[in-house]
Amino acid sequence: MRVYGLLISLILSLIAGCATSPPPRPQDGSAAPRDSARPTAPAKVAVQPPRSEAAQVLLTRADAAPSPSQAIGLLERAIRIEPREPLLWTRLSAAHLAEGNLGNAMQHARKAIALAAANSLKATQAWLQLADVLEASGDVKEASSLRRRYDSF
Repeated sequence: MRVYGLLISLILSLIAGCATSPPPRPQDGSAAPRDSARPTAPAKVAVQPPRSEAAQVLLTRADAAPSPSQAIGLLERAIRIEPREPLLWTRLSAAHLAEGNLGNAMQHARKAIALAAANSLKATQAWLQLADVLEASGDVKEASSLRRRYDSF
């Protein structure tokens, strides 16, 4: 039981330590250029981690994975353990987006939104991930609308 508590503390510390502020937005209303070499990830907020210890470990490994394809493999394994965990689907969407696979990124972001209906923090992360996918697919107006709605959470 003590190991479980330490693992939770470690994961939450990692999540909190990774939080950064977003880059400034241009004044002219245009979309800021995205750094294609850096994988996009949903905002890191202190949210409830997956219930399963194995899924937590896989999520931690996926966050530290050197490539999006490795993260995708780890996240897919975690989803087989906890298929109704929206956080895993949101991260899987971000990994697919980093690989440039917009179709899968869109599908997984929508799945995360559907599963996160009862959890406002996870729902916010999922909606912001969908905004990233929409922006990458060229729908900057809809992405901006979603960010205005969910960035305040």
